[in-house]
Amino acid sequence: MNTTVRQRQVCATNGTNDASSTGAEPKVATKSSGSKETRQKLRKSNKKAVSKVDRYSMILSCTFFVVLYAVGLVFPEWARKFVTLQYKYPGTVDAYDIGFDDAYVVVTCIVVLVLVRSFLLKFVLKPIALNRFNVRSQKSQQRYAEQGWSLVYYTFSWVYGFYLYYKSPYFLNCDHIYLEWPHDYLSGTFKLYYLLQMASWMQQILVLNAEEKRKDFWQMFAHHIITCLLSMGSYYYYFTRIGHVILIIMDVVDILLSSAKMLKYCGFSTACDYMFAVFLVFWVLLRHIAYNYIFYHAGTKAPGLMANGQCGFSENQKRCWTPFIIDVFLWLLGGLQVITIIWMFLIVKVLIKIIRGGSAEDVRSDEDDTD
Repeated sequence: MNTTVRQRQVCATNGTNDASSTGAEPKVATKSSGSKETRQKLRKSNKKAVSKVDRYSMILSCTFFVVLYAVGLVFPEWARKFVTLQYKYPGTVDAYDIGFDDAYVVVTCIVVLVLVRSFLLKFVLKPIALNRFNVRSQKSQQRYAEQGWSLVYYTFSWVYGFYLYYKSPYFLNCDHIYLEWPHDYLSGTFKLYYLLQMASWMQQILVLNAEEKRKDFWQMFAHHIITCLLSMGSYYYYFTRIGHVILIIMDVVDILLSSAKMLKYCGFSTACDYMFAVFLVFWVLLRHIAYNYIFYHAGTKAPGLMANGQCGFSENQKRCWTPFIIDVFLWLLGGLQVITIIWMFLIVKVLIKIIRGGSAEDVRSDEDDTD
C-alpha cells in the first residue's frame, strides 16, 4: 500500500537529472553562495541522519535478540512467546485462534523487518547502486535502496499472500469471504502472514518518523494509520479474509511502482516509462475497480451473508457484529479509497505531462529530491 505519494520523480526521459548519468553531484541553482552552502550543509546532515538510522537500527535489533536469548535462559516460556504462534486449538494439527499474546510475535516481526531492511540498504542495495549502476549521488543511492527494499518485501508478501489466496475457499468468490463467519480457525501459515503484514505497517510508521521527513509525510502517515487500524481491527473481529484480499491486490501495485523508480535511478529512462504505464494500468484495475467492487460487496452483501453472526442472534458468540461495527470498517475502507483517489489525481497530472512531451516527474517531489 505504500505507493504513489512516495514517488518523487518516477522517470527522467533523458536521465540527465540523475547523478548516475554524469557520475557527479548535480548542480543546484541558488541565489547566493550562502544559500548554496546552506543546502550543502542540509544534504550532509540528511546523509549522516540516514546513515545513523541504518546503523542504530541494526544495533538495536541485534540487541533485542541478544536480550531475548538471555531472558529465554531464565524464563523460557515467556521468551518462547516471541518466536512461536500462540492459541493453537487442542487436538488439531494446524489450527489457531487469535489473542492478545499474538502481540509478542508482531514485535519480533517488526524487529526482524527493521534489521533486514537496514542490512540490505547499507550492505547490499546501496553498493549495487554505486558499483553496478554508477549512482554517485548519496540521495539517489538512498532512494534506490529504499525502493529495492520495497520491491523485495512486497514481492515476498505478494507471493506468500497469493499462494494462500489460491488455496482458499474464497478464491475468486467474494461471498465466501463472509459465509460461515466468524472465521476463527486460522492455519499457521495464514496467521503468520497476517501478523507479518501488521508488523510491516507498524514498522513503516517507525521508519517514516525516524528518517528524514519528506513533503508527503502527513499523507503517508494518515495512510499507514488507517491501514494499521484496518489490519488490527479485521484481525480482532475475524474479518481476515477481506483483509487478505485487499492486501494482495495492493501489493502488486507496490511491486510495479518500486520497479519503475529503481529503473529511473539506474538511468533506464525508456524502461522506466514503460513500467510506469504498466503500473498505471494495474493501479486503475486493482486500486479502483477491484477495490471498489470489494468495498461495494462488503457494504451490500456482507450483513446478509453473516446474518447468523449478528449480535443477539444466538448465545455464546465468540464475535458478533452490529451495524455500527460494520459502518466503522466501511468508513475506514472508504477513507483509504479517498486517499487513493487523491493519489490518482496526481498520477493523471504526471500522465498529462508525459503526453505533452515532458518527463514523468512527480508533481509531489521535493525540489532537491534528485540531489
